[in-house]
Amino acid sequence: MSTATATVLAATWSKARTILNSLVKDEGTKVTDVAKALGKSHSTISLYINGKYPSNDKFEELVEGYLKSLGKWVEDQEEENVPESGYIVDISELGTIITDDYQRVRGVCRKSQERKEFGIVVGDPGAGKTRALEDYAKENQGVVMITCDETSSIKSVLTEITEGLHLEARGASATLLNKIVKELKRRPRLLIVDEADKVKLKVLETLRGIYDKAKNIGVVLCGNQPLAEKIILLAEDRPELARLRDRLGYYITTNGLTEPEAAKFLERVNLTASARKMMIDVAVNRGIRQLVKSLDRLLEVTAGERITDSMVTDVGRIYLGFNA
Repeated sequence: MSTATATVLAATWSKARTILNSLVKDEGTKVTDVAKALGKSHSTISLYINGKYPSNDKFEELVEGYLKSLGKWVEDQEEENVPESGYIVDISELGTIITDDYQRVRGVCRKSQERKEFGIVVGDPGAGKTRALEDYAKENQGVVMITCDETSSIKSVLTEITEGLHLEARGASATLLNKIVKELKRRPRLLIVDEADKVKLKVLETLRGIYDKAKNIGVVLCGNQPLAEKIILLAEDRPELARLRDRLGYYITTNGLTEPEAAKFLERVNLTASARKMMIDVAVNRGIRQLVKSLDRLLEVTAGERITDSMVTDVGRIYLGFNA
């Protein structure tokens, strides 16, 4: 191989491959000794130093460790841009992901509260809708937020709202409804109902009734795509849904994380380039919830040390049930 050819090839090699190649070719280290130290075959090391072995992060780290043990590895400070505040070691250090969706969800809450409108927020699971709603409720006065599930009935929803208004939650559904309407007329609030896609139509009708009777409140329903299907797509054939649809003042569908948003979120996480790309793909394709969950597991294992692509793959398969 000519010197010019070797130079061109080396330009595309990893730092570890380039140094090991020089160690063998220029300094006379035996391939057999390298193979024994790394626990690999002679042919594997020979192919690797000649640029013919398809490497990965795990193999590169193995070679890097070997070179460090010989004092042949010099850290290149230009190789990575370490954030000024350093890398995080725990998921709690990340805080809230301020995305376009996050701001839009809060915008619907704000406008619905200010203008006494009926708003709807829909989007895929794990898109960060609930976090945006919770933050809005915590940071603003006059907000009552409840969360529904498949078992939520008219009575249970009215009970939650009554408790959120700090009223005595005793009595039949009609009694609770009267208490709620009376209190909301006295002191208007914004009522946020999360996971509203999971309730039956009669519950949605009850919420519409509270809005109509109180007259001076805002309401935001939030849920997955079936919520929009219930209220908007089926309204032509269902009068009770048409009544709810006709009261809508604001309606948005979340778009999910963008690559720049995911990259911004991950900038303080110590990832190899390939692992960073994989995590961005997880964020864009699987949503904030899966991103945070997988990152939590990775930080638990590494405590801020470098996260490799093989680690991301392992976490995806073992904990999250997807191929990262």
